[in-house]
Amino acid sequence: MLSNLTIRKRIVVILASVYLISLVIAILGGYFVLKQETTREALEKTELFTAVMSANQLYMAHNVRPVIQDKLPDFYFPEATVGIQMLVETAELIQEKYPEYIFKVISPNPHNPENLSDNFENRIIKGFASGEYLDWEGFIEKDGKNYYTTAVPIEARSGCISCHSTPDAAPSEMVDEYGTESGYGYEIGDIVGARFIYVPTEKTMEQTRKKLLVVIATLSALCLIAFLLIDGVIVRSVVRPLEELTAVATDISKGNMNREFEVKSNDEIKALAEAFNRMKISLSKAINIIKK
Repeated sequence: MLSNLTIRKRIVVILASVYLISLVIAILGGYFVLKQETTREALEKTELFTAVMSANQLYMAHNVRPVIQDKLPDFYFPEATVGIQMLVETAELIQEKYPEYIFKVISPNPHNPENLSDNFENRIIKGFASGEYLDWEGFIEKDGKNYYTTAVPIEARSGCISCHSTPDAAPSEMVDEYGTESGYGYEIGDIVGARFIYVPTEKTMEQTRKKLLVVIATLSALCLIAFLLIDGVIVRSVVRPLEELTAVATDISKGNMNREFEVKSNDEIKALAEAFNRMKISLSKAINIIKK
């Protein structure tokens, strides 16, 4: 196919092919890199929120709950003694500042129905219980929105058993509030729930797409500039000199022996022109000898 094209058209086809291949590579590579950047940014946010919630939980477990249980053993105050309750309250306070984020401390068997896990969350919790996952993270779609989600298991510990073993052992205030149907039967070491953090990715992905468009536009501009420069160099240094050589050779072939092959460059085309001039001189001598 290229053999039927002029030199200039061949150069154009080759440059266009290189541009298209480079563009595809840039799009795929750029999308991968920017997707990784999106993941990194989402992970940083989830780690920050996880650290805040974990710090609150540890503070309650080590500094608040022991004092309350020692000084007021019969006092029912779950906001300061129940870890999950504290995490839920903390999550609600964080969501007041960041309403687009979702923080959930959930269980397939909770006291509070609002903390009941859905099908997706149940699958992850079962994975924690079976040892399939130590933790979980990934991109999911929830209620028509895309999220980067992380989850860590919640294990039943000794402090949980007093409220979650049987209704008879639980505080009467808790039984009155939540009933006796759910939230019981926990044993120490059981994976009874998980803490999920959903970070929305729409804004980040939109920024990613904008960055990718900038990369593509920059690459296209650079390729266009390179294309014009190369095309100009090829036309000036190769195509036009060859066209002039062709025109002179055509005139000489028609008997106009006064034409000269002239090339201003100092390259292979000039050597070709000088060879044509020597050939023209030899041809003129041969014609004169024949005429004599």
